[in-house]
Order: sequence, then structure tokens, then C-alpha cells
Amino acid sequence: MTKQVISIVIGLVLVVGTVSLVYFTKKPIVVPPEVSNSTQNTPVNVTESDDDDGNISPAPVTTPSGITLTQIAQHSSRSNCWSAINGSVYDLTSWIPNHPGGEEKILSLCGIDGSSRYNSKHGGEAKQARILAGFKLGILAQ
Repeated sequence: MTKQVISIVIGLVLVVGTVSLVYFTKKPIVVPPEVSNSTQNTPVNVTESDDDDGNISPAPVTTPSGITLTQIAQHSSRSNCWSAINGSVYDLTSWIPNHPGGEEKILSLCGIDGSSRYNSKHGGEAKQARILAGFKLGILAQ
């Protein structure tokens, strides 16, 4: 009986570990350029991510200079919405239906540098800055 219990426990640990590994590897990983000298001149490819609709969007290629406005412009839709705000790049796709001010406010930021629009409404507000930080992909290329 104890061998069966041990086998069941080991099996459950393996299943939970595998599910956790699969879940966490689907999320985008942003590697800051200062992490290592060996990555300073080499683009770092990160994993693809999928949204709630199952759409796959390519993950950003983060380089020491950051994510370009050209790359951001390729993510200008309701199902794939990136925006640059104050030197950082954010994936706002999942925030669109949750924004208290309405979806259109976020949709107007998709695919562009939305710094001036964001700052005119939320500049300097700590709560909004904390929320925005949760969507950060990387830095904007200079």
C-alpha cells in the first residue's frame, strides 16, 4: 500500500512540475542588456506568447538598444497591442477590456509611442504607473 501511495505522490509531483514548466515557458522573458557582457551585441530572442484567443504574437527581439518603433507599429490591433510610453515598451492587449476609462483609450495607443497621451491623463500617478509596469516588454530603442 505504501508503495502505491509513494508512486501516486511522485506521479502528481511530475504532473504539477510539467504543467508549471509549460505554463511559465509560454510567457515572454525580457533579458536586460546589462545582464551580461556577452549579450551586448547579440539580439536575444524570447519566447512567443499567446493571448486568451489563442493568437500567437511574436515576442520582441530585445537588443541592447531596445525595441524599435517599427517593431511596435506591427502590434497595432485589438488582438495584439504594443505601445511605447516614456522610454519603455508595453503589451497592453490584455488591458484593453479592463481599462476603467474605456477600451478606446487603450486602442488609441496601439502601435505608437503613446507617451504624450498617457502623460496627459496619468503622468505622475503612482497607481497607474504600477499597473503599467505589469505590462512591460522592454525598453524603447533610441
